[in-house]
Amino acid sequence: MEIKLVLPEESQAEELAGQRNDPEVTRYTGDAKYPYTAEDALEDIRSFLKEENKSRVTRTVLVDGRPAGCVYFYLPWRGQKSVELGYWLGKQYWGRGIATHAARELCDFAFRTLDINRICASALEVNVGSWRVMEKLGMRREGKFVKAIYLDGTFYDDLYYAVLREEYCLKETEAEKNLPN
Repeated sequence: MEIKLVLPEESQAEELAGQRNDPEVTRYTGDAKYPYTAEDALEDIRSFLKEENKSRVTRTVLVDGRPAGCVYFYLPWRGQKSVELGYWLGKQYWGRGIATHAARELCDFAFRTLDINRICASALEVNVGSWRVMEKLGMRREGKFVKAIYLDGTFYDDLYYAVLREEYCLKETEAEKNLPN
């Protein structure tokens, strides 16, 4: 299985819409349109490209050459040294380590290219797959906001995670030390 991150392209709109137009995919995102059409995806892609390197960085996740979802972070503003990570994948790609791989690649990119100290992310407590991705990236749980998110008539607890530059780099260094010669 080949996983690759690429700039969003208008030609990906129909396939991305097909992945995201699933209530299981959008149920915990809070801001997703449903139904999510190819026109919605095209509008989002154009917005992502317009915002690229200004307020956010977005990449389409390709799995064996096919659009499977998106991974992104919001750029620091007002002198902050932190970015917020986000991601989503089509249901057929869940449980295969793809989100972790894609998020790790984007975190590596952020720490290599930006003057930041911290990457943070959040997920609803019921969205176990999402917060497990954060834990696999070496993020620590920093807080739980009780009944902080209201979606479709239900309150959800929101979990906050983060990793500091020195923690993230330390994990890479430790992994390198354990590689066979």
